[in-house]
Amino acid sequence: MNKKKKEKPLVLITNDDGINSPGLKSLAEAILPLANLLIAAPKNQQTGMGRGYLKGEDVGSIETKKIKINNQLIKAYAVNGSPAQSVAHAVLELTDRKPDYCISGINYGENIGLSYTCSGTLGAAFEADSLGIKSLAFSKAFPFNKQQSQNYINIDWSSEKFYIKKIFSKIITNGFPENTRILNINFPYNLSKNTEIRITEQAYTNFGVYIKPKNRTLNKAHSLDWKINPEINNLEKYTDIYAVHKDQVVSITPMNAKMSVEIDKEFSVF
Repeated sequence: MNKKKKEKPLVLITNDDGINSPGLKSLAEAILPLANLLIAAPKNQQTGMGRGYLKGEDVGSIETKKIKINNQLIKAYAVNGSPAQSVAHAVLELTDRKPDYCISGINYGENIGLSYTCSGTLGAAFEADSLGIKSLAFSKAFPFNKQQSQNYINIDWSSEKFYIKKIFSKIITNGFPENTRILNINFPYNLSKNTEIRITEQAYTNFGVYIKPKNRTLNKAHSLDWKINPEINNLEKYTDIYAVHKDQVVSITPMNAKMSVEIDKEFSVF
């Protein structure tokens, strides 16, 4: 008697760099052999949106396009909205089957330390978590001037795809760690197939810190400059920032979106 072949998981693929990002395409190429894909991502660059929702006349409009993934033309949806909106529309409108996982990335730029709530890459994962879908977020350390652009820098993504397959294959087999809803994975800028993987915790500091502007006219547009936080040199080895930037290893941070802390139930301010 033939055993029924197990159905592949359905994976929602998204990002914050936009539907045309080579990072998104590389993520889909890594996952396609392991899963059925639902690709839905912002129409335009949405870096730094967090879990926010856009407002506007055309927000929520969705265009259908084809993306070539591993020599297959795969349907994809370009959502006029944020990463979180892309996830919500995908789950509610673009599939009859609830995705088993949401995978966001590969982001141009690391998402580590206290940047989590700023990140559109993680914002998509937070949105998926709110809809009962476990998520993975993949990001790669890049020089800041290479981030936040629609003039995407295309690189050899083969090492990133190697680790994505390796990590997701284990998730399919073993599931998520206990009490974990999201895995935040960050690749160092210089990555090879021999790079160490380290389980980390979120560093409770900013990787980049803004610089106080010198003389300027307050009613004129201005973008704050930033620099790498010198305090990162004092961090513990098993923090995400130290792992990615000091030791140049792959960081995997198990997390969830719950932000409250455990306290003595007898504590009261009243």
